[in-house]
Amino acid sequence: MTEKNGIERISVKSGKDIDSFHGNTVMRKIETLFYVAFRGDRSYFWGREVIKHFCEFDLRKKPDCILSFYTPRAPLFLGRYFSKQLGVPWIADIQDPIYQGISNSSKFFAKVWMKHTLKTAKSIVHISPEWAAADGREIGRKMTTIRHAVPEDSPKIPSEFDAQFSMRFGDSFNVFYGGSLSPFIQSLELLNGVVQYALSININVRLLIAGNQGTYDLFKQEFGGQVAVHLGWLTPQQMNAYVHCCNCTLAVPWSKERIGVPSKFYELCSYKKPIWIIGNDIGGFTSILNEWKHPAIFIDDLEFQKKALISAATKNDYSLMFNIANCEGKIIKAANLYDEYSSVL
Repeated sequence: MTEKNGIERISVKSGKDIDSFHGNTVMRKIETLFYVAFRGDRSYFWGREVIKHFCEFDLRKKPDCILSFYTPRAPLFLGRYFSKQLGVPWIADIQDPIYQGISNSSKFFAKVWMKHTLKTAKSIVHISPEWAAADGREIGRKMTTIRHAVPEDSPKIPSEFDAQFSMRFGDSFNVFYGGSLSPFIQSLELLNGVVQYALSININVRLLIAGNQGTYDLFKQEFGGQVAVHLGWLTPQQMNAYVHCCNCTLAVPWSKERIGVPSKFYELCSYKKPIWIIGNDIGGFTSILNEWKHPAIFIDDLEFQKKALISAATKNDYSLMFNIANCEGKIIKAANLYDEYSSVL
């Protein structure tokens, strides 16, 4: 499909089971090492299917360049392949660390495959300057940073939703969280400390969780069923309606391993609501807030975060939370993505 930003996106579903499990553990390890070393990963099967059916895609003209997004690794393989076939340059957009999903014992082979595959790329870009520097050193190529773009369009809000929401949640300070949560690299401990403090001074906080059951279970385990409410899977229209009616949205930093910013944050920026960023940030959010020139937010400071919630809940003052309108630095909008990629060709 052709996006408003001038980029044509091809969406292809996989008909192959790229994660099929081999019953023999030893054979599984051998197979995994083989695909990491010679094919990138098992998504190679999907990549071969794309090549096989390429003539069926409705491409009306030869592209100016090819953008390949990782993960999984097959799109990088496809970028290299079609760049050669069509005689056009390609850009590799590395949106995850190059060792994503790779065991320590396989890192050497993953690095060799990456270096070989990416050597023909005209440019390599990364999602954060921290990862660009670290992965650039690993494969010996300069990487530039192109952040996720902030969407600019939000669905319309059902007119009857406000009253329904007020009847159900009108007596509380409502915080919306959408997406996944990994207990291994994200922590709810600081958030829980602030929420429990608020409850102790009679501020009723509710966390409205949209998405899978597993994410809700993690919130429920931390906060209990009175605070955490599961909304289930939402359509874009429903999500927009809930965000519109909530007091703010919630972003939880990666507190281990991953230096960047969860991609859901960029989506939340498209809504006209403050974003409560709270957790054990290891530098990703600090970096982007400095880059966007937003007033200082002390993401992992308990007393600051208590003050942020109390100010919002009792005074309607959200100045201690993130507000995209308060940014003075450059923010990439979806309509400007074509220009961003063109600048690195």
